[in-house]
Amino acid sequence: MENMKKTKNLLLALSTGALVIASATACTSGTTASPSESASSSSTPVASASPTPTPTATSSAVSAVDPTKPHDPEDMRNWADGVTTSLAGTRTISGITTHLGPDSGTQFSNLDGTLPAGAYSYYFACRGEGEMTFTINNAGAEIAKLSGACSGDLQGGNFSTTEVGTDFVLTSMDAPIDVVVRISDPLPS
Repeated sequence: MENMKKTKNLLLALSTGALVIASATACTSGTTASPSESASSSSTPVASASPTPTPTATSSAVSAVDPTKPHDPEDMRNWADGVTTSLAGTRTISGITTHLGPDSGTQFSNLDGTLPAGAYSYYFACRGEGEMTFTINNAGAEIAKLSGACSGDLQGGNFSTTEVGTDFVLTSMDAPIDVVVRISDPLPS
């Protein structure tokens, strides 16, 4: 009985030691597994919402409202929330809030690979002194386009897609702008 107890303790010590060594080796090897590599094959995928890119402040981004000040992402989000308050009660399927300009990148493209073929409405607003172009592309074709000066007002329209995968493209022509886009079920006719 005494030998059995010693054997158990020895096995436990060896197992613990092997685990510590394996952990230390994995931590220092410079390789990491992505979540999909470490998940078991029986794991259930988690549903995710449509992409809504979150802007980040850069050291060179200039405010769309006051070009003498740096871009303020929190101010932009507050503006976007205020502009879209009229959408209360509307089921928003997808959305974008971003900052564009010659100081931080003049084009933004967001491919929504989860939006199924169907009929939708878009809501768009931009603020700043710049000119912009906003296009919605699906199945290799432009299906909606707005262009001109930013007014800060919410505009909208309907569009239909024929396949999964819709590309929303924003371009700032000449000055910093803040942009908000929301996609919903179609507006009533």
